[in-house]
Amino acid sequence: MIEDRSMCTLEKPGGAKSPIGLFIAPLTRLRRLALLTLTLLGACQLLQAGGRTMLGTVRDRHRGTPITSAGIQIFDRSGVLLTTTTTNAQGQWQVSIPVVGITDQGELPRTFSLEQNYPNPFNPSTKIPFTVVKSGNVRITVYNILGQLVDAKEYDLRAGSYAVDWKAKGSAGVLFYSVEMGSERLTKKMVQLDRGNSTGLGNLSVMSSHVNYNLSPEFATDSCRIIASSFVYEPDTLTVAFVDSARADFMLESVHDRAFVIDLHNDVMEVISGSSYTYQLAVRHTTNHTDIPRLKDGGVDGQIFSIWISETTPTSPYFSKAMRFLDTLKAQASRNKDDLVLAVRADSMDSLSRQKKIAGIVVIEGGHCIEDKIENLQAFYNAGVRVMTITWNNSTLWAVSAKDAQAGTKGGLLNDFGKQVIRTMDSLGMIIDVSHVGPQTVTDILATSKNPIIASHSGVYELRNHYRNLTDTQIRAIAQRGGVIGVVFYPPFLVSSGQARLDNVIQHIDYIKNLVGNVDCISLGSDFDGIEVTPTGLENVTKFPAITEALLQRGYSRQDVRKILGENFMRVFRAVCK
Repeated sequence: MIEDRSMCTLEKPGGAKSPIGLFIAPLTRLRRLALLTLTLLGACQLLQAGGRTMLGTVRDRHRGTPITSAGIQIFDRSGVLLTTTTTNAQGQWQVSIPVVGITDQGELPRTFSLEQNYPNPFNPSTKIPFTVVKSGNVRITVYNILGQLVDAKEYDLRAGSYAVDWKAKGSAGVLFYSVEMGSERLTKKMVQLDRGNSTGLGNLSVMSSHVNYNLSPEFATDSCRIIASSFVYEPDTLTVAFVDSARADFMLESVHDRAFVIDLHNDVMEVISGSSYTYQLAVRHTTNHTDIPRLKDGGVDGQIFSIWISETTPTSPYFSKAMRFLDTLKAQASRNKDDLVLAVRADSMDSLSRQKKIAGIVVIEGGHCIEDKIENLQAFYNAGVRVMTITWNNSTLWAVSAKDAQAGTKGGLLNDFGKQVIRTMDSLGMIIDVSHVGPQTVTDILATSKNPIIASHSGVYELRNHYRNLTDTQIRAIAQRGGVIGVVFYPPFLVSSGQARLDNVIQHIDYIKNLVGNVDCISLGSDFDGIEVTPTGLENVTKFPAITEALLQRGYSRQDVRKILGENFMRVFRAVCK
């Protein structure tokens, strides 16, 4: 059992304190706290005394593990915030709510503002004052001079004036702090004199607040709304009655688990064929990157599986060999139909997600596999293929690869047959993939196709000048058409030297977002099992949740994270593969 709080303040999520906690004190102390209450809240009138206990636990819905430091907010039925607390190490919480009503007679603030921190410069701590003019979610962020997020916290506040503590964290120097509410954002700078290893954003002090509580005498029969939330979890709400020992248990889903997560490129079929078809997706492996158990551990809901036939070893015609590889993938899916189903339409993807099955989509990686025949393209479509990468590293007679374009050995223009391929893919409902494709060919594809296109596994050329990466012009063009770019995990496409890290993937995402002004064209395209090395922190498909957490820590909203994880690609899939 959690001990009752007897302090005159009550901690909010992230260490914030609320003056409402004055009423959590044992009722025997209520009289000697009355004067302090009036000082903090203005001219208030006590209406009634009496109390109720509320308690519960917060756990992870998928794993059943307790969630520590989850925020609990309790509102009366009129929407007034009564109190807040946080869960302990066992995911437990408890509050004692008195039957007391107050009415504030002060004026509402009229201006959303952010004041200069004090003291400034500072060591080891300072206060950041701000004012909000309406109730709602307020986000405080701190960035260093390089624009990197140092800390961020969110608060659910009423209209009023507040001050948040900043305790030295990270390197000394200039920091920028912001307060955001809705579309409004204000920013100022402060100077931290010494490096710190403290908590960063901490307690929230209430300078003044507009409060209007009126708990009815029928308090025991009223209901309250309880919200549970945590940093990497989606919030949840329960409504319970104001009764003795009312219980509210929560099972929260993480942002990652709640999202539809899809990876735009995976080459595990290379592993299966390289093992003489003994590698089974149903088995959890300790080598390579991909299998069904690990896909589930990584919260992956959809996976695009690549069928790639090397142009250097045509031991049999490309088309027939690709068909055999496709049959092998279908056999793996058939043996694991309770876990993996190959999908060809968007509505089937939605259904599979509800059934907790992984949706597989097939891509032919390299237009050489159609052997310059439209009927082969049609046959791939009839067999369930819904994406084709126009070239691999090798060019065809009708499309030029990025590798050949970079070497200057080939021209860049699609011929009439190439344009016929693009128009046929449009009419069939196949997604055009331009990873590996030369710049001029990408331009010609955009001029020919009427549909949004994708670059399934590519990076940013301005961050790593590799011919496989996309220029700013290409990124903007794909985004303007409503397409998506799957940011690749392959270290040589992320950094020019040294070991790539998870943060390098996030940097490429940041760049695209800043370039186009939003996240609507960003997806993930790992290239797992087609790459011999991986970034630190992204060793296999179980690590996808690390991307979600990194994006949230970077300051991305939950909505934007969901878009990157899968919603952006699904928009394209619904538009093309109807």
